[in-house]
Amino acid sequence: MTLFDLTGRVAVITGTSRGIGRELALGFAAAGATVVGCARTQDAAETTAEELRGHGHRTLAVGADVSTPEGAEALITAAVNRCGKLDILVCNAGVNVKKPAIDVTAAEFDTVIGGNLKSYFLCAQAAARQFLRQGRGGAIVMNSSNASVAAFEDLTPYCAAKGGIDMLVRGLAAEWGPHGIRVNAFNPGYTKHSMTPEGQAYLAEAETHIAARTPLRRMAEMKEMVGPAVFLASDAASFVTGTILLADGGWCAQ
Repeated sequence: MTLFDLTGRVAVITGTSRGIGRELALGFAAAGATVVGCARTQDAAETTAEELRGHGHRTLAVGADVSTPEGAEALITAAVNRCGKLDILVCNAGVNVKKPAIDVTAAEFDTVIGGNLKSYFLCAQAAARQFLRQGRGGAIVMNSSNASVAAFEDLTPYCAAKGGIDMLVRGLAAEWGPHGIRVNAFNPGYTKHSMTPEGQAYLAEAETHIAARTPLRRMAEMKEMVGPAVFLASDAASFVTGTILLADGGWCAQ
């Protein structure tokens, strides 16, 4: 077995219908894991699940709103009922509202915090309960952002949510470490995708500026986030917990 081999492990990944989440589902399956993918609706979750089945991978699609305790618990329960256990949780699903902070409504702020920080906590809590029942630890990996470290214009609630995720990682790692539960985050910079058509248009327009500002002189491909996530979930990181791994091409190094 190689250090990065996930053969025989069950990995729950949220937000797998598109973007980085889809790439993570494909990457974890290629590394040997049985992937339980989640999206808000069953139809959305099935899209990537069908793709995985087409590659010969065993998988399960679950529709759940993981920003609620009921949704997070239902996701973990479905995974355990079908696969018999849980080894890895990857918190990836997220939402964003891009606008000046002065114009952000209370409802929009709640949406961003709830869809990022709160949902990650609820999923981690549900997974940790299962890990404790199993009695052999587990790995939790969270998709944060370099927006947790650097401020970005018109993204204040998002930056606050991602900063909260980084501290959530540290707090849970400290608290759950004695039970063998590792908690880490990888923090992407600008990648060639977005959660909204408006965001895609923004990135297309700003790509030249972003590349010039990034030490590696380009934006990331979505598939480049698979390696950091698989590393943190695998035995290669067996003594790594509470770590925030920047995968931003050096944006925050200067």
